[in-house]
Amino acid sequence: MRRKSLVVLSALVAATLAPGGTALAGGGPGGDKLPPELQEVRDATARFHSVWEAQAEGYELASPCVEGMGFHFAKSIAADQSELKPTEPNVLVYAPTPNGGLKLVAVEYASQTAATLFGQDFDPPNGLPFYTLHAWIWKKNPKGVFNATNPKVSCDVNPYKQSGRK
Repeated sequence: MRRKSLVVLSALVAATLAPGGTALAGGGPGGDKLPPELQEVRDATARFHSVWEAQAEGYELASPCVEGMGFHFAKSIAADQSELKPTEPNVLVYAPTPNGGLKLVAVEYASQTAATLFGQDFDPPNGLPFYTLHAWIWKKNPKGVFNATNPKVSCDVNPYKQSGRK
């Protein structure tokens, strides 16, 4: 895959807010069973629950926390369909946790040209030069596994709220 400037990827926020995705039951723990091809992705990305492991593998922080998504850690953008590898997502998406940590919730694929994975068309560019596809394989998404946003992910996580501190 061709490595693109992470400055471009930081604009991922705008692109991934585009509506899209097909409702599909499941989405990981507590959800319905994922199709085998998405279970393969879960198995391949399990080691990335540690953000440190993701960074060691070349994923770099590429966005601030995006409401309904989380933080994007990007590695690359595929030039086209031929460079996409389902078990090697271009982006890992982490949600903030109340204790100040990060939890892996989704993977994302990015391509400079229109692409399809898992029978899903990528969302078209929304002000960016690439197409995207989210797969909520680590956190159930009531909007569907392939929807760009997840209402269960919030950037408004304050580790002091639960203790009463401000």
